Amino acid sequence: MTEHVKYLPDAAIPQGGAPAWDIADAERWLKACTPALFAPVAGGWVLAPLVLAAAVLLGWNAPEAALLGTTWRGYPEAVLLVTLPLWFRFLPAAVLVSAPVLGLFTVLSLHELDASDSAGRAGVWLVAALSAWAFTGALLRLRSRRRQRELALAAAGKARSPLPEKLPEGHRRRGRWLILAGDGLCLAAAALLLWGLVQDLRAHHTPDPYDATGQQVFAMLLLIPGTPLLGRGITARLAARRLHTGPQPVLRVGLRADALCHIWLYPDARTVTGRPLIAYRDRFEDTEDRVRVLVGGEEARLRSEHHDINQFGEPFEAILYGVPCEGAELVLEYAAYDSGSLIASSVTAVPLLAVRRNSLGRWSPAGTSYTVQEREKAAARRADASSGGSGCGSSSSCSSCSSCGGGCGGGD
Repeated sequence: MTEHVKYLPDAAIPQGGAPAWDIADAERWLKACTPALFAPVAGGWVLAPLVLAAAVLLGWNAPEAALLGTTWRGYPEAVLLVTLPLWFRFLPAAVLVSAPVLGLFTVLSLHELDASDSAGRAGVWLVAALSAWAFTGALLRLRSRRRQRELALAAAGKARSPLPEKLPEGHRRRGRWLILAGDGLCLAAAALLLWGLVQDLRAHHTPDPYDATGQQVFAMLLLIPGTPLLGRGITARLAARRLHTGPQPVLRVGLRADALCHIWLYPDARTVTGRPLIAYRDRFEDTEDRVRVLVGGEEARLRSEHHDINQFGEPFEAILYGVPCEGAELVLEYAAYDSGSLIASSVTAVPLLAVRRNSLGRWSPAGTSYTVQEREKAAARRADASSGGSGCGSSSSCSSCSSCGGGCGGGD
């Protein structure tokens, strides 16, 4: 396990300094989060079953087959409807456009429904309600991001610093595989739809109309994951590139791990009342170890002056580069023991996640080296095991037990 240093050595502080994130400012940042009902994960799960119900209602009395070729009218709205939960989860900016379009075209289709089609009418109004709800949630999320950026910039003040020279490989490749996967799925879906459309147009004036429903369905199944993958890849890459536009705002913050491979951002590593703010996932490719040596010397002195901690028990100090908010990418630099006599900085570049729940409780500072404590405990266990194995009861020969005076009281 990495031996994280509790407080950063002076050599790790950027030129010009890095202000600590005031607890009051951090609380205002936390309160600027989107309401829980419209949070990305919760909102996606709310939408998914309701979208399925709306699709069932709309298709309840639909004709089984078109008399003259394939029905293409309504297909774009169908795609927008089934992708709405994933778009809400990953692409709130796209929902600001798709939700009004979906709601408008669905309501305009009311006049095409038979007056007795109560299921279809209920489906139309349900889609309209879902579109309005998704639009509201996406708007609140984007407003929340803007407010959090403003608060973080205010907390950093005028402190700016260039990024560390060595950055992780994961940062340089950010979004690349998502874009490739999304591109492949969307291109395959486009090819299927083009194939079906061409065949349908060729057979339009023939006695045997062409049914491209199969192509439509398979294309929709590809578009459901393909569009959010492509959009998420593009936004992740843009967020990573945004860090390279110039010197970035810097803050001194705290980092603490939980049991689910998440690292949580704290206002600082000193105030025990500070609450976890936002999380990122701890992945190997997102971290570059031993970027630069910070301190060297005798291990006993280093462990005393720069004690390491258990990252699950309390936060450790780090320098944050960037502007924290949901969907942003940050660079974090912190100190860790490279060996017993060296402390080096490590750099992590990560996208922030829309995770809200955590299992982290209150913490108290240990004040001493966690590694030294563990070594002392291990030495004590070995001593206990050694002393416990030297008593009379474990000896096969009475004469070998010095504590019995050379015998066990047995007669000749």
